[in-house]
Amino acid sequence: MRKGWLIILIFTGLLGLLLAACAPQSSPNPSTPAASKPVTATPDSNFPPPTSQDAAWDKVIEAAKKEGKVTVYSYNMTGDVGLAVSDAFGKKYGIKLEIITGGGAALAERINTEKRVGAVVADIMDANTFQIAYIKEIGATATSEDIPAIKEAGIWQIEPWTNDPLKHVLVHSLIYRANLINTNQVKSTDEPKSLKELTQAKWKGRMVQNTPRISSGPSIFFGTMIQRKLTDSDTVRDIGKGSEFTSTDDEGAKLLIQGRYALWPGIGGRVVSPFLVQEPNLPIKFVAIEEGTVASGNAMAAINNGPHPNAARLLINWLLTPEGQTVFNKPQGIVPIRKDVPDFTPPALRFTPTRIMIPTIDEERENTLLFRESWLPKLWEK
Repeated sequence: MRKGWLIILIFTGLLGLLLAACAPQSSPNPSTPAASKPVTATPDSNFPPPTSQDAAWDKVIEAAKKEGKVTVYSYNMTGDVGLAVSDAFGKKYGIKLEIITGGGAALAERINTEKRVGAVVADIMDANTFQIAYIKEIGATATSEDIPAIKEAGIWQIEPWTNDPLKHVLVHSLIYRANLINTNQVKSTDEPKSLKELTQAKWKGRMVQNTPRISSGPSIFFGTMIQRKLTDSDTVRDIGKGSEFTSTDDEGAKLLIQGRYALWPGIGGRVVSPFLVQEPNLPIKFVAIEEGTVASGNAMAAINNGPHPNAARLLINWLLTPEGQTVFNKPQGIVPIRKDVPDFTPPALRFTPTRIMIPTIDEERENTLLFRESWLPKLWEK
């Protein structure tokens, strides 16, 4: 009996070993991957890893927030424009804007003085391209070549650095200069079609002009016309002698709107566009002339050795983004330089010029100096 049980136990053990050998092998625990095949994370295509450039700009933003302030000397950021820029930029980054406004020439000389005495207050200057080119010429500006907006391509009306490859002077909006009329004072049949017509006796005393010793506007417009042989000195002389002069653009704009004057030759639409933004039906209109129109830019530059260099770079970059372009240009009713931002020009200032001329910064500088030092006494005797 015992022998029989022994035989049965031996047989059962052999059968168990045989079944174990034939059974399939179990898989490793899926939560414990094999060492020979390490698991790697699959990158999310919607969120690419940051580049070294992104990381560098993040450091600029962090440093700018620590500076906490940026001081802008500006011809353009007055009134509602300055409030809008200050509010939007402040909310986005928590950085306070201090905006000191004034004429471009006066602000440029203030920066020149600060540079000479070694007590720089301004971080940015915002004015026309001529004044920005002047402070670059005296060594008061710094390059903005490393800001992210500079690396964008295919989205510019004109590239911000078109006139300055070193990227000190950056254009942030366009100003078209042509003949501006009061439609209550000038019938459609009497609209002048050329500069030559403005020398006629019927226009004498009915034209307003900004003072060339204070404003660079007349030199940018008339200087370019003379330089490119689209008009001559005699014509410009007679236009000047038939004009009355205003000390500020705002004063001239109000007088034109009120009908005190009938026409403002060669002026930029910026002087009346803020009024038209508020009251679109004002009796103001741009008219095309056969000589064409001159396009110049509003520009900005970081100030060399300014007290808040990172906040300055951050503001300059922001002003070139779609948000900054909208906030700055919309209340002024002027043309942004980005294609992906609407043209905010009021309908009354939209027209089709026969040609558009964009003088370089060097041309603007040369024309302004010639106009003030040589042409002015001979042409307008003022």
